[in-house]
Amino acid sequence: MKMRSVLAALLALVMLLGVVGVAAADEKTTVSFWETFTDAQHEYLVKAAADFNASQDKYTVEIQQQPTKGFTSNVYTAVVNGVGPDIIFNYASEASKYVSAGLVANLDEYIYDEEIGIENFDEQLPEYLFSEINGFEDGHIHYLPGATTGPILYYNKTLFEELNLTVPSTWEDLVETCKAVKAAKGEDVLPFGIDSPIDLAQTLFLEAGYTYIDTENKCVGFAEGEKVAAWLGEQLTAGLFSKDAPSGGYFSDDFNTGKVAMYYGSCAGVPYIKPNGFEYAVAPAPSSTSEYKSYTIWNRGPIVFKYEGQDARAEGAYEFVKYLLATPEISEGWAEAMIAMTPWVAAQQVEGYEAFVASQPALAAVQARTDIAVSLPSVTGASECRDALKNLVVALQGGTEPATALADCVAVCNAALQGK
Repeated sequence: MKMRSVLAALLALVMLLGVVGVAAADEKTTVSFWETFTDAQHEYLVKAAADFNASQDKYTVEIQQQPTKGFTSNVYTAVVNGVGPDIIFNYASEASKYVSAGLVANLDEYIYDEEIGIENFDEQLPEYLFSEINGFEDGHIHYLPGATTGPILYYNKTLFEELNLTVPSTWEDLVETCKAVKAAKGEDVLPFGIDSPIDLAQTLFLEAGYTYIDTENKCVGFAEGEKVAAWLGEQLTAGLFSKDAPSGGYFSDDFNTGKVAMYYGSCAGVPYIKPNGFEYAVAPAPSSTSEYKSYTIWNRGPIVFKYEGQDARAEGAYEFVKYLLATPEISEGWAEAMIAMTPWVAAQQVEGYEAFVASQPALAAVQARTDIAVSLPSVTGASECRDALKNLVVALQGGTEPATALADCVAVCNAALQGK
């Protein structure tokens, strides 16, 4: 009987330890990462999350693919209602939407922490990016750059050789090239498509010497830029430039068919270029001949959300962001998966990175403009300003008078910047 009692006691102890073990496992904080990446990029994130999960016993990161359509609005609604993700990958301007409501984590409180901070953080990113990550109105960091891309010029190399055209390097050259294409091909070929009307408009205003956002006075600085709007409107209404792609949201589809001679789009679009019966090539985006040279380089990265009473989720999200970006080999691999450059100095020094960039002409085209790269303020209203610039280009293409289109754009921007 005593032996049975001992065995029963041991069995009870084993069962108790099992329950405690399950409870401990259940105490791991779940961190969700919502994303809309390609399958290959998704797979890289899943592998990175699995490795991170196995490296510690406090957090479980789940990578969750989401529909691309309406993604940012869906995220906003979910976050405001307390049921959103812990991490998304986007621009600093997107993070600015959440700052005044206190819905994004103060990443600087983690980054500079003695125990869990990022070692030598201030030496890990290029100088121009610090004005972006430190540009939020409350003085905190709410976003980190994860991959660097930018707009480049895609062009039909076969057509250029046929018409004996030179690849344009300035906006003035671009217009002349467009006129030559239109004269030779008429309505059959669109000379120049614009995938990124917002960035094109920003660049044109900056290169004309205007400020983009005056953070001190909470207004845009291009209210007097009617000549810029008129020049852009002239190219759009003449059929030399176009914002709208007839067959999709991006110009790659129509470029592939030969219906578009050139277009201004992301270097990350290379996997979608499959030309039908011609050769293509890429070049740096055109730039100004003025003293105000500018290039609106793109840095997308993780935004960490904060929910009331859920500090562990925010800290876990930061820990995964740190693992993904501040671990050199992981960060470099992520750049390759994104077909992008990494802004992280340690990742740039990983063996094979320079060869990877050199093997990608599209990335070399971006790199050729990094000397004039600018970062833009990430204040409340910045995202609405981007939308207003897109609507400006749409209005100009539709024939709206440049002065009217610009005034409408400025009014929307200023109202958003002033929280009206």
